[in-house]
Amino acid sequence: MTKSDVRRGWRHKSRAVLAAALLLVATLSCHGEQRERHGFAAGFLSVALNTTDPVTARYGYSLVDVTPEHVSKITTDQRALVWLGGYDKARCRWKWSDGEIRTRFARYGLARSSRVAGYFVADEPNTDLNCPRAAAEVRARSALVRSLDRDTDHFTLVNVDDPNQFAAFRGATDVMSVDVYPCLVARPCDWSKIPRALSRLRAAGVTRYMGMLQAFSYAQWRWPTADELTGMIAQWQRSRWLGQLTFSWHYKGGELTDHPELLRVLKRLNEAPHGLFPLP
Repeated sequence: MTKSDVRRGWRHKSRAVLAAALLLVATLSCHGEQRERHGFAAGFLSVALNTTDPVTARYGYSLVDVTPEHVSKITTDQRALVWLGGYDKARCRWKWSDGEIRTRFARYGLARSSRVAGYFVADEPNTDLNCPRAAAEVRARSALVRSLDRDTDHFTLVNVDDPNQFAAFRGATDVMSVDVYPCLVARPCDWSKIPRALSRLRAAGVTRYMGMLQAFSYAQWRWPTADELTGMIAQWQRSRWLGQLTFSWHYKGGELTDHPELLRVLKRLNEAPHGLFPLP
């Protein structure tokens, strides 16, 4: 699913976040993971996608996704997951050139901004298998971002929806997000989809990942009920996810704010992410 109109923060660092980061490092070490040199602080990441609305803070969102020019407009204690233009799958090239990335970093002071938590490099860059170099190009773009912002608490992220490509994109960015949408129009939710994706992540050796939660309606996808969203979260919670991205606050005329029953579920997750929800 192409979401080219999506535009992409993290809470201020605290002792609690620092402690969570140290705990994560210890846990990963116990499982033999070789961490890369970028060791961003790793509290539970909770991203409201496609909005800069400060009301998201009321529901426990620590990050909002914004374009570079909107980073300075964040008025809460949230932080920014900065959208960097994305990847054009039809032409197999970046929508913003390397030069444009450098210009925007300099113009908006991204590397020096206390509001920045990380960078959303690309969303589903090779869904249609048109671009065999997409993974390598995402890896190179992430390296460019790292050369411009050397803060090791900041992270780069790519969203990948095709399990067949998890291995190719492994390590291309600091974190991979995965969108698995189990609830289709006129059908019950397919509760095998999220466990299958988690199994494929493990098989591909992907250890730092987030889940993108279905909270929208478009084409074959429908709004989930509160119980169905609870079930999705419960499945992700039984994994080693680093956090969630909610897709989407606004999308194709749909408004998450029109669904307070879903917002109640999301607030409960964001405020107590380790309180396990019941499985579907």
